[in-house]
Amino acid sequence: MTAEREYLTVEQAEAMLPDGDDIHTFRNAGSILVGADWRRARILEVLRQYRPELSGPTATSMNHGLCVIDENGPLWIATKEQA
Repeated sequence: MTAEREYLTVEQAEAMLPDGDDIHTFRNAGSILVGADWRRARILEVLRQYRPELSGPTATSMNHGLCVIDENGPLWIATKEQA
């Protein structure tokens, strides 16, 4: 099974972000996930610089429904909680 990537505009991605000045992210660092809070302004810069896309089902189920791939690999970004 091949999942198609679904890219978003910056505006679509921004609308998915949770409220607040800090937004949680995580990266895969080998065999562990490393999480960190990023400032909203920095997240918006990253969304403009890289191509935002929807995360897969695992990250989405953890309320990290946005992803960008930068020079360090995938960065999963927290999104508003799913109903």
